[in-house]
Amino acid sequence: MCDAPTGERSHKSALLTLPAEILINILSHLDEKDLYVLQQVCSQLRRIVNDEELWKNLFISRINTNHFPSFAQTPKYSVEYVERQQGLRQWGHNRAVKTKYVIAPSPRFQVQIESLLFDYPRCACYNDGVITVVQLHQRRKKDRLIYIPCTTPQGCSTMHFNINSAVFGRFDGRVFGKLLSNKSYLTPVTEFNSRHTHPVTAIAASSSQDFSEDWCVSGSQNGELMWWRETLLVKQLRVSDKPIRRLALYKNWTVVLDESKIYVVHMMNQMYSMSLPHVTEENGSETALSVQHLKVDFGAMYVTIADSNDLFVISFDPGHNFGHTRTLHVPEGITNVVADEATSRREQNLHFAGGDGCFIAVMTANNSIKVINIRSPGNTLQLTTQLHFENEVHTCQVTNLVIVCALAGNLKIFDATTGDLIKTVQKTDKDPQFLGLSQGRMVVASRNVIQYLQYIPEEHVNKKRTHSGSRGQSIRWEKEVSMGMDIYDEEERLRQETAERNQRLLEDYGGDISEEEMHLRIALMESESSADRTSQQHEPTADDDSDLRRVLEESRRTHEHEELLNSFADDEDDEFREAIHRSRVAERRPLFTSRLTDNSSSNVSRTNIIQHPPRDQELPPELSLPQSTQDRQRTEEDEALQLAIALSLSEMN
Repeated sequence: MCDAPTGERSHKSALLTLPAEILINILSHLDEKDLYVLQQVCSQLRRIVNDEELWKNLFISRINTNHFPSFAQTPKYSVEYVERQQGLRQWGHNRAVKTKYVIAPSPRFQVQIESLLFDYPRCACYNDGVITVVQLHQRRKKDRLIYIPCTTPQGCSTMHFNINSAVFGRFDGRVFGKLLSNKSYLTPVTEFNSRHTHPVTAIAASSSQDFSEDWCVSGSQNGELMWWRETLLVKQLRVSDKPIRRLALYKNWTVVLDESKIYVVHMMNQMYSMSLPHVTEENGSETALSVQHLKVDFGAMYVTIADSNDLFVISFDPGHNFGHTRTLHVPEGITNVVADEATSRREQNLHFAGGDGCFIAVMTANNSIKVINIRSPGNTLQLTTQLHFENEVHTCQVTNLVIVCALAGNLKIFDATTGDLIKTVQKTDKDPQFLGLSQGRMVVASRNVIQYLQYIPEEHVNKKRTHSGSRGQSIRWEKEVSMGMDIYDEEERLRQETAERNQRLLEDYGGDISEEEMHLRIALMESESSADRTSQQHEPTADDDSDLRRVLEESRRTHEHEELLNSFADDEDDEFREAIHRSRVAERRPLFTSRLTDNSSSNVSRTNIIQHPPRDQELPPELSLPQSTQDRQRTEEDEALQLAIALSLSEMN
């Protein structure tokens, strides 16, 4: 019996006397939170709340069916319900991180995105000649954009682009491709090692991640198929005598459409075929369906085809209901068909809660969207939900949980099973062209701009609010501040040293030293050295005069050699540099000479040396200075001279 107060025990006892089926039906109309409270009342109610049949009925009362796509991928309805509600709350969370990327590999032209694929953490878009891959998981924004040249072959008749490769077919039967899954994206578009005998009319690349190589298939005008592994031909097969119109490839299955039939090829050799469904024209005649939209659910072996008013879902499983067809007439007109691509590539598991369904969304001409579970059993297609809008719906995408509709300036997120509005995202692109979804993330693109929206999970937000999370964030902040201060101090020290060095040069020479003044200064330094040796020996020798002449001659040759090298430069640039050079020499030579003249009497002799003495003139012994004065002056001048020479050479380079 239940542990309850005496006054309430009689009412609860009467409730618990009802059959379990009736109790489950009654409790299935309660909310999740009410059930959690109810299971704590007594052990009998706890057993009923934990019964999977109750949670199954809970789905039926909410969405009027027990067939729906699996979100948690579990056979337990209770787990599926709880995780589905958590996923919906994540989409409805108020916090979202928005990042904007401008796709512009060259400022000379405006990029127009032609195709976009979103498979987190990668987003790839294609425009004529360039593939841009956005690595959304990279921490630094500048490392996220990768531009890959992919020039479209001239005369290209068809192409296909996915997250792994871009393949092209030409009118002359040749096939080209560029792989993106490895370092081969650094190479140009490569021609495959064989070709069709007729123009290529259809081509498709596999998006399967189960193989280490990249596969694609191409079809020609004479009904011939060719399978390629990277750039090598693996198999060719003639399936029809009519042009191949559409292709789809995944793992070992290939779906082929021509003007009148659907061909299913398994392992590149087993072929099955069925006729396209017929539709009634306005004049009463029946013709084969003119396929305008094609979606293939490889996980459950269904192909979805549609024209402007009729949609067909056909089973192509050779072992079960091959050719079974269900149809839906859309009198308002079909403008687009989108499918849950992630679910359609995953093999259906009938033991999952809801039967592991798969959604498609049909956009109509009157701004409405119809959501259909194509894996639902039965002989007819039933609408799961239907949405109506007053304004134009530019594009939409559907997952196993939500459907997102892109309107001018805003995005609307709905529960795909009930049609309830979860959230409206304002201030988005006014003319959205592409939309990609992943759980808690989506990208919107138009022209050359991609907007990435990431919704923060609720548990991640709560974790940040804890004390430990705040403490960890504070420690990281302190480390970043400390590292930034160290870098600033080092840069400030380098700037201070550079300023001091430039100031010393300015005080000593009145600015940068010219090339001619540098050679004269070297000659002066060498003459002082020779005069110093003369004063130490008290008498000049022929060797000293010879050393001085040799130094002056070497300086002259060096100067002439550099002028000869500069003479090979461009004439106009050389004349311009020579004019600037002479101007600087004319401006700074008086200042340089006046500074030397204002020194001691020994510096007067140095001024005479600067005024271009004859090479054969011997230096008199009277020019020698006292040893202590010479040492001090030579030390100071050598340091300043080395700094001036280094700065001058860096500017000349």
